[in-house]
Amino acid sequence: MFVVRALPELSSMILAWAALLLLYLFLRHFLYKPVSQFLNDRKAKIQSDIDGAKTLKEEAITLRDDYESRISLAKKESQEIIESARKRGEELKEDILAEARKEAEGIVSRARREIIREREMAFQDIKSQAGEMAILIASRIMEEEIKMDKQNGLIDKFIDEVGNSKWQS
Repeated sequence: MFVVRALPELSSMILAWAALLLLYLFLRHFLYKPVSQFLNDRKAKIQSDIDGAKTLKEEAITLRDDYESRISLAKKESQEIIESARKRGEELKEDILAEARKEAEGIVSRARREIIREREMAFQDIKSQAGEMAILIASRIMEEEIKMDKQNGLIDKFIDEVGNSKWQS
């Protein structure tokens, strides 16, 4: 009897195995493959995102380095421009000062020449007036023949008259 009992269990076992195999094939075809494909697609997308993030990070680092070098270069150029402007300002200052000195020397030189000319003109006026006075004095002396005391008084009087009229006009 032992043999008989084992056979019905064997048939149910084979049937269970067949059902399990069918269930496995069914699940594998309709569930495992799509889930596996979904997981592989998801894994590929995640890997793609990671690779993209690495690429973006490398580009960001490159851009940052580029911007930092540009900023450094711009700072250096601005310092050079400032230094150049300062030097040009100093040169302009020196040029303006030199021109001002030259102009001042010209003004002083013209003023000295004008003073000398005015002084010479004054001497010429004095000379001509002195000559005229001498002639007038001599003519008055000749008109009147008087003694030395009277002549001196007459000369003083004449100088006072001529001085007041000629020198003031």
